[in-house]
Amino acid sequence: MMPSCTENLQNWINSKKNIVISDSYHIKEDNWSTDPLVLHSYSQDLWPRKLLELRERGPADPTVDLVIWPETTQEVSGIVIWASKVDAMICPYGAGSGVCGAVIPAANEKRLKVLIDLKKMHEVTKIDPVSMTVSAQTGIIGENLERALNQEGYTLGHFPSSIYCSTLGGYLAARSAGQFSTKYGKIEDMVLSLEVVLPNGKVVETSRAPRSAMGPDWTQLLLGSEGTLGVVTSATMQIHRLPEKKAFLSFSAKEISHAIHFARNLMQSGVRPAVIRIYDSLETSLTVSKDNLTSDHYEGGCVVVVLFEGITDLVNAEEKAAKHIAQNYQLRFMGPKMAEYWYVHRYDVSYKQQLILSHEKIVLDTFEIAATWDRLEQVYHTVKKTQIGFGMILAHLSHFYHTGANIYFTLVGHGQTSQKTIPYYDQVWEKILQSAFDSGATLSHHHGVGTQKMHWLNKEKGDLIEIYKKVKHGFDPENRFNANKMGC
Repeated sequence: MMPSCTENLQNWINSKKNIVISDSYHIKEDNWSTDPLVLHSYSQDLWPRKLLELRERGPADPTVDLVIWPETTQEVSGIVIWASKVDAMICPYGAGSGVCGAVIPAANEKRLKVLIDLKKMHEVTKIDPVSMTVSAQTGIIGENLERALNQEGYTLGHFPSSIYCSTLGGYLAARSAGQFSTKYGKIEDMVLSLEVVLPNGKVVETSRAPRSAMGPDWTQLLLGSEGTLGVVTSATMQIHRLPEKKAFLSFSAKEISHAIHFARNLMQSGVRPAVIRIYDSLETSLTVSKDNLTSDHYEGGCVVVVLFEGITDLVNAEEKAAKHIAQNYQLRFMGPKMAEYWYVHRYDVSYKQQLILSHEKIVLDTFEIAATWDRLEQVYHTVKKTQIGFGMILAHLSHFYHTGANIYFTLVGHGQTSQKTIPYYDQVWEKILQSAFDSGATLSHHHGVGTQKMHWLNKEKGDLIEIYKKVKHGFDPENRFNANKMGC
């Protein structure tokens, strides 16, 4: 009979002081744990479906067997080599703020499951004012990285709603977007190079220049792979000087089509706001501060928030251009107050989700898709018309490009009875994603794939997933890294 996971685990541990990685290297006691409370806390991220399961069914058995907190890239390499010797699966972990179940080991995974939490690897190792780059370990919390840069007069320009509780490594794993992405880009637009521990334990760096024609772009291949190809331990990112000036503009639009046409023409004119946010009329009525709407002479419909930042002369010119384009599309200028209010409160929503989900039978989730301009309105209207029973779908557009934009939908529903809440959640999700897929959208803009969207990944990418499986096998022939994810 094969030994159980618990028996194997006990065989690994020489004493209560350390885990033996090699004759010359042990993991010290403070840097690993098999405590059941620790294992429970690391057995999920913020995927709402898991939160619903916790609410309706109580705690389940832990899905990980061992948590390790390395402090250096060399330690990660040693852990990876050791895991291969003891037939363990590796799951890299940032801060657990993901919302798609990417760090939850697959239910059919029988091997020992070792979670590598990188948060002790949190140093800014270099700021280069000549090349305008920062190098940092990937366990650093986003807010701490931004503060370190601000102290030297720089910014990364990456401001996800989860910035206080998410890591640089998590951003890279899921191709994250920040609220200022319209100017600074998504995380994949900011990366110069990655330091990665491969499944064989070797440490590689992906690049040494802003662009290279020396074969495929290994950096972009690893981005968004959600821990399936390696452990990213450090990254070099481009940075920017702190802006001289910010300009806040608020508009109202009677129809969302007017707001979308405004945003498209603004982007295609060459103007680059840091932020555009279009709230549809339902989300405006339910979530936007009524005091600010009143003071800014809101007359109904959608609210549009625009923010420019940079050198003063450029900001002044862009602000003037935006007001002129807005007039062409029947947008009414409301002044700065609504935009200023959004800026001050832009992280608030991230800390309300669990409060709302604590209410019996309530279902709350968000889903963020993207489409080209020619399909964008069709996607919006198709998803909004999805029949979800007792509930509603809110929408805002928050990341914009020359060729298209992102729509961020919020689902608020009611499961009728506690026993039906999770089936209701699953049914609604299938309907919504089918609507978005049929109307031509990609089904994730910045939250990633995880467990939640894995079968939709196969539908959207088709035969390309078969090619990715071959890539995965090349990197990880024993399928040890976050196995059974990303279609593999």
